[in-house]
Amino acid sequence: MDIFISYASEQRATAEEIALALRAEGHRPFFDRSELPEGDAYNARIREAIRGCDLLIFLLSPESVSDGRYTLTELRFAEEKWRSPAGRVLPVMVRPTDSAAIPAYLRAVVILRPAGNVPAEVVAAVDRLSKPGWVRTIRRYAVPLIALALIGVGVGAWRAVDNWRTCGQALRLVQEAKLHQGAGDYAAAWDRYADGLAICPGSAEAAEGQERLAMDWLENMRVTVGQDTFTELAGKVQPALSRAALVRDDRRAADALAHLGWADFLRSREGNRGLDPVRYYQQALQRDPDNPYAHAFWGHHILVTGGDAAAAKAHFDKALETSASRPFIRGLQISALRWRRAADMNYEVVRVANDMRAEGEPLPALGGTAETLVSEIWDVYHTPLVRGRDKEAFLGALPSRDLLDTFLWLFPAYANSSNRYAYLFMLAQLQERNGDRADALASYRSLLALLAGQGSNPWGMVDAARRAVARLQSG
Repeated sequence: MDIFISYASEQRATAEEIALALRAEGHRPFFDRSELPEGDAYNARIREAIRGCDLLIFLLSPESVSDGRYTLTELRFAEEKWRSPAGRVLPVMVRPTDSAAIPAYLRAVVILRPAGNVPAEVVAAVDRLSKPGWVRTIRRYAVPLIALALIGVGVGAWRAVDNWRTCGQALRLVQEAKLHQGAGDYAAAWDRYADGLAICPGSAEAAEGQERLAMDWLENMRVTVGQDTFTELAGKVQPALSRAALVRDDRRAADALAHLGWADFLRSREGNRGLDPVRYYQQALQRDPDNPYAHAFWGHHILVTGGDAAAAKAHFDKALETSASRPFIRGLQISALRWRRAADMNYEVVRVANDMRAEGEPLPALGGTAETLVSEIWDVYHTPLVRGRDKEAFLGALPSRDLLDTFLWLFPAYANSSNRYAYLFMLAQLQERNGDRADALASYRSLLALLAGQGSNPWGMVDAARRAVARLQSG
């Protein structure tokens, strides 16, 4: 196959390894763009290469989906060639990436999330995609068809042909379901999978797709008061998860068991008694001791039920050892820490945010958006620095440089918002704490000019800023 590999420059080494592995299997990857001429000729060559390829591999990372990256241009060329990405585009998660940042065109197909050797798993996925559909179908049904032919039962042969036809229809429904799922329409996706299983109960694609949808739906479940409940939606997906919990694949079964526990937690929020999510987490870890979902959900449960914070942290640390679900796990961790509404938990929120910044992780969605998470952490800074509650304890939670850098990383949008006065007041204190006297003095003066124009003195900021200016000027 002619294969185009789209990647951000930060993932060049991984792309090169994949290209070498593909060449070893007889494929023809287009990989090295460094020798192409710049300008219009460069664009034309890339467009021509994509038009001539049979498959586009897109290496997913925060960098490859960032605004202005040429990878998004390459993806647009692919959309021009194939209206549907099914069977033509293979997204491969090489670094944890916020699902909200992933283009809908890529979310419309199943994203490959390698758990081991990335080039080997990519080659295996390409091998599956390169086999014509009729070859895969014949391989799957070869044994029963041969048996029927040997027995010579005409009715059986007719049923096999009918099964072949209906299961082909089921595969089309699976593709529709993936498109709906990628667009966030979980209810429509669920109906497509259910229709596929109704006409072809043995469809592995429909069964496994529905299991994955059930987990995604639980992870992103939102309810509208008066229209639906966590209990109703959790009950809807439970049969698919229960089915998956019985398979031989330990990792797949553990994922399902962990999400069954999460479904019980969601139901317990609505007053359902007698539910014990932990028993599912324990069963999941018996099947797969390193399962990230079981560890993350268990850590969350410990925090929201008032348990030992150190034990919860140990579970989250274990869950974060895998890269596959890191953004989701971070969002779950921050949500659980904020649930406690305690000062020491708030300090831990800032430590988690600092780790994310240092590791180059994306901000995960909380309550549906990354902006909600930022708003939650804004309150963590605002309470000690503006309202003055436990200020010294907060300032001692991290080195002053980390507190300042994490603040700047989290809140750039607040610098020119209606909260600009609070932003400047907090920024100035963090700059002063870090020893950045000139910057702190400039921030305090900007705050005083802003509040003078408004004629206001919220939380005594004017008095505090004047004292700070005098202090900094005097040295």
